[in-house]
Amino acid sequence: MEIDFVKDSYRFTTRASAIIFNKDKTKVLLFKVEDGRDYFLLPGGRIEFGEDSKSAIKREIIEELGYDIDFNICSIQENFIDNNKNNIQYCFCYSGIYDGEITKEKIECKDQDRQSFYWVDVANIDKYKILPKSVYTSIHSSGKIEHFVEKITV
Repeated sequence: MEIDFVKDSYRFTTRASAIIFNKDKTKVLLFKVEDGRDYFLLPGGRIEFGEDSKSAIKREIIEELGYDIDFNICSIQENFIDNNKNNIQYCFCYSGIYDGEITKEKIECKDQDRQSFYWVDVANIDKYKILPKSVYTSIHSSGKIEHFVEKITV
């Protein structure tokens, strides 16, 4: 059962996400729901009751991509999302390296229809609309753990 509470017009969720680089850190993996949304997210998903965030991101990446990656925490995000609901999301963001061979730039999600992953060049990351915006800073981070509080309109 996911940590996802709704009370009146408010919603609270917890999520784990990942910045996944290729071996030489020239590419990063982004995620997009193919339902008309015009933005990308980091791969990941909701944390379940009784699950720690690092176990959640490892589970999500294995379920969605089949990748078994070692992760290190890189940021904690408090996101206040205005999407016709008052959504508050705490997100624990991890980074890791995919050391396998990249054979496709677009990868279909293994456990969800209409969800795809894209390997994009880090040098061109600013050309992509990514939410939350703090992701740009995390991708270029020097490895220090960051804390972000962000208001997002979707």
